[in-house]
Amino acid sequence: MAGESQTYEIRVQRGGGAVSYSVVLAPRMTVLDALFIVQRTIDSTLAFRCACRVGMCGTCAVRINGRPGLACRTRPSELGRPAMDVAPLAHLPVIRDLVVSMEPFFAQWKRARPRFRPKQPEAAATAAIPPDSEFGLLAAGKRDCITCGVCFAACGVRTTSGEYLGPAAVNRALLRIADPRESGGPERLAVLNEERGGVWRCHTTFDCTEMCPKGIDLTDSIARLKRGLAARGRL
Repeated sequence: MAGESQTYEIRVQRGGGAVSYSVVLAPRMTVLDALFIVQRTIDSTLAFRCACRVGMCGTCAVRINGRPGLACRTRPSELGRPAMDVAPLAHLPVIRDLVVSMEPFFAQWKRARPRFRPKQPEAAATAAIPPDSEFGLLAAGKRDCITCGVCFAACGVRTTSGEYLGPAAVNRALLRIADPRESGGPERLAVLNEERGGVWRCHTTFDCTEMCPKGIDLTDSIARLKRGLAARGRL
């Protein structure tokens, strides 16, 4: 009956195989709740990450039935079957069980020069951006990245090219380049224009956009930069 608790089988990838656990969950409980139940009542050695538990920090990102997403925002009752496979994010080194190292993600993030570099660092007045300005409207749909690594794990290009920046880094570079207060455009454009690691590696499969837990159109960000580079004579 609707609203009743249900028994689920959760298969967690650990080491070279998968370990199955049986848990009882209420309809509104999440995959993260299931992992906590396993850790607290069945197997205290299970390792996973979490912090905010409300989809703000991104630390609980895992693969659920093959798709990357946030464990705290995914309800088994909405997956359509009483069993689920939970695995660590792809393209990132596994530290233990569901815990991965984010070092490759942030290495590419840093290459995109994410830090704001003001044109007038000594200016006394605040350089405000009106929400209805061109950049204000662009930023409203692009700025909420929580660096969870979901798009990085979903990206098919990362399967064959370890040099590719990844969608999140490219999106952050777009925000910095488009910002009229910013001075670091030329250096970022050089990184984005690289043949092997830059935006030209993207195959436009929309996986990053589909999986982004914050609803950012990452494919659009990549396409905007491709068009901008092409206009500068890249092609």
